Amino acid sequence: MAHHPILLGAPRSLARSPRPWLLQRSDDDFLPATLEDLRSPAGHERLRALRARALDAQGTLKLFQPIQRQFHLALLEAWCDTAGEPRLDPKRIQAAGLVLRRIGADGRAEGWMKSAGRIHGWLPLTRVGGADADPLPAARGKQGLTGVPDIDRQLAAFTRTQPDSALEEATIPLYLAPPDVCAEAGQTLYYGLVPTVSSEISEQDEQLAAAPGTDFGPRSAAFRDHLVLALQGQAMGLPRTGQSVTAAWLKDSEQADADAALARFVLLLRQLASEFGAFGTGGAPILQALSTLQLPLVLRAGETQPRRVRADQFLQQAQALVLQQQAGSVEMPAEWPAMEAAAAQRLLDAMHAAMQSRLAAVKGKRGRFDEPGARYQLRAFVRLAPEGACPARTVWGEASEPFVIAAWYEGAGAPPVQIALPDPSDKSLLDALRPSVAFVVPPSLQSLLSGASKKLLDGEGQSSKFGLSWICSFNIPIITICAFLVLNLFLGLFNIVFGWIFSMKICLPFPKIPPKS
Repeated sequence: MAHHPILLGAPRSLARSPRPWLLQRSDDDFLPATLEDLRSPAGHERLRALRARALDAQGTLKLFQPIQRQFHLALLEAWCDTAGEPRLDPKRIQAAGLVLRRIGADGRAEGWMKSAGRIHGWLPLTRVGGADADPLPAARGKQGLTGVPDIDRQLAAFTRTQPDSALEEATIPLYLAPPDVCAEAGQTLYYGLVPTVSSEISEQDEQLAAAPGTDFGPRSAAFRDHLVLALQGQAMGLPRTGQSVTAAWLKDSEQADADAALARFVLLLRQLASEFGAFGTGGAPILQALSTLQLPLVLRAGETQPRRVRADQFLQQAQALVLQQQAGSVEMPAEWPAMEAAAAQRLLDAMHAAMQSRLAAVKGKRGRFDEPGARYQLRAFVRLAPEGACPARTVWGEASEPFVIAAWYEGAGAPPVQIALPDPSDKSLLDALRPSVAFVVPPSLQSLLSGASKKLLDGEGQSSKFGLSWICSFNIPIITICAFLVLNLFLGLFNIVFGWIFSMKICLPFPKIPPKS
């Protein structure tokens, strides 16, 4: 007894397409409304109008996130590819689902994989046998069996020894429409909610990856050129040679007329400290690579023997003074000489490795939809029950057209959420407002806020860890009014640079509603 072909695709009442039919709905009770629309031709017209159609700047289909108050449903039908194309009996289907796959940089689909409770993230589908392989490892293990018990046991034992045999591709459930809906439509209909957000995190560390086709390795020009000359291994002029480096140099470097050499020296300290963590617990390889460089000091009156200081020791003292604003001083060397080629390469390798470690610590693990601009596809499958001498099998539909997921901050056409602000001129209303949130202020912050406002704005505020802690209570609507006023002030300033105010701020007048008597 041979199988007859089974087809999966958009409901034929909506379109003749082997792909899922993707809806975009903004109504809160969208699922009952969708099922009701599947019953009648008039409902089918509404579903055609609700098809997901938004495109990005490149013309790729764009789906939205729930935070944008948009929801996406996939609709599918299963039918027999025989004379008359009858609907498939739902009793023949053991399970139905969708897989959401990412299109990799090479154009090949990747699946979100996990095994034994561990999430491995996006992996090539070749790891599980290709795009048509069943998402479940148990179902894949039954494929290719001979029917001879002894041989099948050996095949199963061999499969279990393979490193990827336990990988399971994440699936999205497809639900069979209620029997009365299928009966009225004369179709075997399935629906599933398309996820565009996920809290799942891969166990793999984030890698320091450049854009496709760009080399950002430790020896690449892109990595080397973003460094100051000293960290590239080249000679670099130093500011205020022979003088004592002090904490005041940081503020001096931020002035509009600051010496370029001074600004470059402070940038050297900042790159080592912030990008590479050279002065922390993991910075030993960087300091060790710098320790081979000797910096000559300025000869003083009467001195004939040259004095030198190790670069790593000088930089440690300088960053404590300039960046950490500690008291003390250290003498600025006469120059920063070029490093030997081998030493410069060791320094670049150490800094790149430190950046990799810091990226893993800062960015953490990769989320399912974390990659900006990534393209995805949906593909439906049904797992058919065994029939007679025919074993169970998995039938796949065609993949949806590629789509991207809109960033959370993009507008989706839904009306904005309205927040009513209190009227500051209404004294009776303001008298009724009471503090609704309290902040526990430590002594160091309280002493800073208690000083003169002008000194605080000028960066001259002082704090002390001695004193009393305070509890300060505020009213949230009043905080909102203050934030609204500050927002509008800064919008005007930033609009001079970015010109964005007319696209992100729309104010329309409407008559004030008089109070009820």
